[in-house]
Amino acid sequence: MADSNHQYGLDWLDEDELYKIVKHVFGSSIEKAKSSELSTPPDPFTIAVQAVLFDQSAESMMAFEKLRGVNKTISNAVGNFHQCVLGLAEGWDNLGANGGVVDLIVRETPTSKPVHVEVKNRYNTIKASDEKAVWDKLDMLARTNNSVSYLVQIVPKNPVRYDKPWNVSGRSERDHVRCCDGATAYAWAFKKENALEELYEVFPDILSDVLGRSYDKTGMRDYFFISMPES
Repeated sequence: MADSNHQYGLDWLDEDELYKIVKHVFGSSIEKAKSSELSTPPDPFTIAVQAVLFDQSAESMMAFEKLRGVNKTISNAVGNFHQCVLGLAEGWDNLGANGGVVDLIVRETPTSKPVHVEVKNRYNTIKASDEKAVWDKLDMLARTNNSVSYLVQIVPKNPVRYDKPWNVSGRSERDHVRCCDGATAYAWAFKKENALEELYEVFPDILSDVLGRSYDKTGMRDYFFISMPES
């Protein structure tokens, strides 16, 4: 946006709000990364195995353990990040961590019926034992509103786009309980086919601004297409 203090070339959302989201969502991850302490006591046997297996020093494996601990925090934060960003789309309301039964409600739809959306960072984020409960929740919301409910799986199992009924073991497939990949969800929300790809391209720049330091992101774009479908 022209009057934005933070400009990354994304004219389809509020870039100042995007910056605030990144700063807020990844704040604890940044603090953990800055800390020299491990959040939990390390397993010395794991460190020994890793050191011998990868022919590395025990000191370097300790650093890896710290990184792995931070990574768990980051993985949880990324799902929240996507929920918040999708909430910037016109007609999409982010209900917050404790704001409602699902993550988002899409209020501007062709049928004028609200669409309920649950966002997960990966196709396998939900445990198999929990899938029925999530499916039942989405089914109930769709039937109650004579509408559709969606599970958004940001990182799909295969790098292809899909928008289909969500098939869960023990439940009959219904067209009003659907799932889609992240690229499809972002294209739907922001009415731009490559919105998720564009966001990924500038994401390192936003993080660099939050951290107050530069970062050479050469080659990072290639990793997007390992997991995500092309536009």
